[in-house]
Amino acid sequence: MTTFRQTPVAAEPTRRIHDVRRFRRRAAALVLLVPATSIGIARLFQTNDDDTRRALEQIAANPDRQFIFALLGYVGILTIVPAFLAAARLSRPRRPVLTTIAVVVNLVAYLGSWAVGAIDNLYLVGGRLPADQRGTAAVVIDQLWSSGLAGVSTAVFVAGHVIGAILMGFALRGSIPLIGWLAMVLTTPAHVVAFVVLQQPVVDMAAWFLMTVCFAYCAIAVLRTSDDDWDVAPLRPSADRK
Repeated sequence: MTTFRQTPVAAEPTRRIHDVRRFRRRAAALVLLVPATSIGIARLFQTNDDDTRRALEQIAANPDRQFIFALLGYVGILTIVPAFLAAARLSRPRRPVLTTIAVVVNLVAYLGSWAVGAIDNLYLVGGRLPADQRGTAAVVIDQLWSSGLAGVSTAVFVAGHVIGAILMGFALRGSIPLIGWLAMVLTTPAHVVAFVVLQQPVVDMAAWFLMTVCFAYCAIAVLRTSDDDWDVAPLRPSADRK
C-alpha cells in the first residue's frame, strides 16, 4: 500500500504597503511655508528695472544680487503649485466648486509663468556682458516683456495670480481662521499699491508675506488634519490581489 504525503505549499509572502499619508501631510505643511516667503525675500535683492539699460549697469556692478533674486524666484515658482494644491485639500470639502476654479486659475498662472524666471535670468546674463553689448541686451529684454509668447506668459501670470489669490482666499473661509484667508485676499490690493501707486519692491514684499501668513495657517491646519481626512488609506494586501 502506497502512502502519498502531501507537500505543504509555502504561504505567499505578504507584501507590506507603507502608509505615507503622515509624511505627505508634513511635507505639504513644510512646502506651504516656502514659496511666498522665498519670493518676498527676493524683493530685497530686486534691481529697479524701470529703465532696462540702467538696470543692467547696476547688475554689472553687483551680479550676485541678481543671482540671489533669480534663485529665490525660481524656488518660489517651483514650490507654489504644490502649496496651492495643499491649501486646496483644506478648502475642497467645504467649497468644492470655488476651490476647483481657484486651483485652475492659479495653476494656469504659475505653470504658465515660465517667462518671468527666464527674463530674470536674462537680466543676469545681460549684466555680465561687456558694456558695449548691454544696450542690445536691454532691447531684447524689453521686447520679451511685451511681445510674443513671453509677453503672453507674463500677462497670464500677472492676471492669474492676482485673481487666483482672491478666489483661493474666499475658498479657504471656514477652513482656516479669518486672519489667514483674509491675508490671502489682501495680497491683490497690496500688489496693486506696490506696482501702480508706490512702485516700491518692499511693498510688494509685504504683499507676498501676506500670502505667507495665509499659507502658515494652512500649514497648521494640515498638521492638525487626521490621515483619514487628508487622503484615502492604502489598500490592504488582500484587497490589492482581488
